[in-house]
Amino acid sequence: MYNGRSFIWCVKCSLVLPVYRRQYEVLHGMVRPHQNLLVLSIFLATCIMVFVHVFLFPLYDTMPKKKEMKFLGDFEQSLCTTNLKPVRIPLYWKHHCPKDGIVTVAQGGRLGNQMWEYASTWAVARRTGLEPYVPRCIRKVLDEVFEDLNIPPLGYVSHCPAKWDSVITTPEFWSYTNQSILLPRFAVLPELVLTWVDDIRHEFRFKRRLVEASRKVLESANQLLNSTALVYVGIHVRRTDYRDYLWRTHKMFLAHEDFFIEAMNYFRKKFGGNVAFLVVSDDPGWCRQNLLKGQSDVFVVSKGGVTSPGQDLAIMAACNHSIIDYGTFGVWGAILASGETILYNITNHSSIRVSELLPNWHVMN
Repeated sequence: MYNGRSFIWCVKCSLVLPVYRRQYEVLHGMVRPHQNLLVLSIFLATCIMVFVHVFLFPLYDTMPKKKEMKFLGDFEQSLCTTNLKPVRIPLYWKHHCPKDGIVTVAQGGRLGNQMWEYASTWAVARRTGLEPYVPRCIRKVLDEVFEDLNIPPLGYVSHCPAKWDSVITTPEFWSYTNQSILLPRFAVLPELVLTWVDDIRHEFRFKRRLVEASRKVLESANQLLNSTALVYVGIHVRRTDYRDYLWRTHKMFLAHEDFFIEAMNYFRKKFGGNVAFLVVSDDPGWCRQNLLKGQSDVFVVSKGGVTSPGQDLAIMAACNHSIIDYGTFGVWGAILASGETILYNITNHSSIRVSELLPNWHVMN
């Protein structure tokens, strides 16, 4: 007699036996040719999948998407617009590795821009307490003009591990000490830098040769005007490359000669005519043609291809007051001179932000 358990066993046998039979037929060639071909295809496909998974996938896993920068020295070149020469860092260069994050900046522009990049790094480090470093390309430009800058080159910590998992590009988002700050090219932070304006003036101390050259220029003007109490006004006239930039970004033309003449008349009236105007410019020919006009108190001191930007900036800084149109170079000349400044009105320009922060800066249309 069949019981329930025997019945279930019989059902299982009826299901399993056909499977075993099918496998036996496949193994012994008892199936039709097209069925053999199907089995072979499945086998080959399985082999290919195993090969790809075992041998090819590890190659993709180990290929980095971008070059991994393990040390700060690997990162420095990416911050520069000029190629850095590989140098062997002397032992006395090497600083301790920063315990917390650092502040650094990318290079952009010429002397005036790179002064802002340096000063912004300096001010952010002072505000946050992080250690400041600037790329060697920026230090090279500034070291030709200034003495004993305090921010060391990034090369001093080139041997230190680069931890860029938590880098930000503006101090407003800074929240903890292990977070590094990488300021962008053309960084201009007057609201922060000018909080310590006297200290930043002391930071930018000119090379002795530039101080001597600017002193001789002022003495020459004094002798020509035969005055014992001369007031010197530095004038910066930016033209050449700024023409297209000014129209493209502000839909404005270059400052007209009337702006400079009116500003000079303001100082003539204020100081009773006992003034010498020292003009520095990237277009000295235009200045001689439009600003001299028989005036004995105006001196165009820039000479194309002869005087350096550093010398022109030192002359502006040596003056008592300033007249500037636009551009970071003239702004720094006026900041370092620390006197009264007449400024050309250009909307939404960093020079206008500076004029709102410093006393005795006046905007003139």
